[in-house]
Amino acid sequence: MRAIELDLLHPAGRGSRLGPWLLIVGALGALAGVSYQRHLEHEVQARESQLSELRGMASRSAPALSALQSDTPEVRDQIKKANAVLQQINVPWGELFAAVESAENSDVALLAVQPDARSRTLLVGGEARDLPAALAYLGRLERTGRLRDVVLMTHEVKAKAPGQPVAFTLSAAWQESQ
Repeated sequence: MRAIELDLLHPAGRGSRLGPWLLIVGALGALAGVSYQRHLEHEVQARESQLSELRGMASRSAPALSALQSDTPEVRDQIKKANAVLQQINVPWGELFAAVESAENSDVALLAVQPDARSRTLLVGGEARDLPAALAYLGRLERTGRLRDVVLMTHEVKAKAPGQPVAFTLSAAWQESQ
């Protein structure tokens, strides 16, 4: 058997020359990764502050404009129009439509949603498989907590349509969130 000679002081081969370079490249890659992570953290913080600012702006309601004694009739008319626009802007549209959508199920199909910001009412037109499904939908709308006084205005059984669905129109008033 032949003796094995080990020389641990002078390693030979290509791997020993690449080792320090691979260590340097790995360290630079780790530094680049840490730098990129910090950049992303700062960007996330900036986006979160923008989001909180936008949420604050969305939750604020714009005050109504008032006319002065010295205003001309044209200016008063413009102020009325601006107040109508402000009234439309101040409606919590997202919450309102979320309440309507949360009450839906497969037995009811909505065909029209007509909100009236001035009177804070909502007209909903749709079709249901049958009258009990339409009435159950009314109950679910009332239980959302955002709508009150949900009333079935009209209903009609479509006898000629397959399955004889019920077309309905309902009215509801929406509540402001506390």
